[in-house]
Amino acid sequence: MPDPYDDFLFGNDEKKKKKFLDENSEPLDFSKPYTPPENQKEPLDEILERNRQFEKKAETFSKILSQAKAIDHKVDSGIARFFLSSDDKKAQNSMRGEKEYHSYLTHTFVKIISTMRELAEIHQASVQQFNDDIDNDYYSLDKIDKEVDHEISLAIEQINTQRKILAEGSKDLDIFENALEETERRLKKYIDAGGKDNISQSEVLLLISKREQLTSGKQHHFDYSFFKLNLLDKAATSLGWYMKETTSQYLNKLIKALN
Repeated sequence: MPDPYDDFLFGNDEKKKKKFLDENSEPLDFSKPYTPPENQKEPLDEILERNRQFEKKAETFSKILSQAKAIDHKVDSGIARFFLSSDDKKAQNSMRGEKEYHSYLTHTFVKIISTMRELAEIHQASVQQFNDDIDNDYYSLDKIDKEVDHEISLAIEQINTQRKILAEGSKDLDIFENALEETERRLKKYIDAGGKDNISQSEVLLLISKREQLTSGKQHHFDYSFFKLNLLDKAATSLGWYMKETTSQYLNKLIKALN
């Protein structure tokens, strides 16, 4: 059977060409305004929606941080212990007590880092799309410029708030990491101590090895320490700055932190 496209392209019969066009073309109706395909959202709307997802999940995360009470487990520096008190207030006074405390700290660390990683993934997607799609020439098909400007400012504010929330998570994880290390230091006192408080060196070494996989972020493929805010970061997030070049560098490091 001959291909009708061949007849149309290479044939000489004008009547066939006209018949082909009539049968295979739809008339354009210029009286109707252009509408984007159904369910297709504009980039700024997608960013704002994703930011709402972050906020919803952050409500759970913030409660986890509140319940964890990281400040109660903060380890005093060596100098502070020397000047304030010779007693270790976190000491559990038994091998079993130290192991149970270590287990509690580990469980809390996992709850924080696993939820924080999910938030970081949402944050990274928002930052990436903002950098790719939003600039001074951005326009909307159905919003006036004033509304677009307001929503861009809102998106920047939300992204900066996300950084602050993730920074608090990073700070609390640091506290729990130090508390775990200090608990391990105390546990070493019970190696070959004999009696009910005896623990083997092998058990302590394995406990430390597993903890290092966790607190280094390797277990969750997540470098949570990336989210610590330096003085410049704090100023930028507080003042609502969003410098594209600087944020591009931030985004590259963020992607690495999630691998």
